[in-house]
Amino acid sequence: MDYFDYLRSFIIRDSDYIEKLEISSHGRDDIQPSIEPELGKFLGLLIRLTNAKKVLEIGSGVGYSTLWLGEGVKATGGRVVTIDNHERTHKEVSINIANAGLDEWVEKKLGNAEDLIGTLSGNWDIVFQDSGKYLYPMLHEKIVNLTRVGGLIIADDTMFKVNPDVRKGLGDHVDKYNKMVFADTRLYSTILSVGHGITVSLKRF
Repeated sequence: MDYFDYLRSFIIRDSDYIEKLEISSHGRDDIQPSIEPELGKFLGLLIRLTNAKKVLEIGSGVGYSTLWLGEGVKATGGRVVTIDNHERTHKEVSINIANAGLDEWVEKKLGNAEDLIGTLSGNWDIVFQDSGKYLYPMLHEKIVNLTRVGGLIIADDTMFKVNPDVRKGLGDHVDKYNKMVFADTRLYSTILSVGHGITVSLKRF
């Protein structure tokens, strides 16, 4: 049993449908890879730990991460808004959310994140950033402004810079983002080696 097999042997999915989607998505080459189950569990933990009611997801994929977030806000009585700009996978997200019984807790928005973010008001408890990596530095200021004081910003794939299997440009975008985040005095940040790395930032003021 290797490191990841041992780790994942302890992860109980928050619903049977999460596990079903995880299995059916494995190996697909027509979609972006979903987050790892350990990150999904971590997101669910953070929602419950902070009693988050307003959660924003930027980048839905086929909805695997959305389901983890949705189960979290179902437990807290909150709501997730998820944004994605791919019409085909947006339809899959809608189906997966419905099949998981989470329509009441998840609102789906189709469009470019850089456009839709301007239509949102602030005071989000948690923002999960998993969009196109070039958007990370571009949307940084808007996301910080949308997050409430005491809220969390979680960005995925933030160790791409040191991953030799990742295309260089992607690593450059997240490296720029990390430098912006750690230079931002409004934030208290750290990077955790979960999946391909996550940068977690607490908005201090």
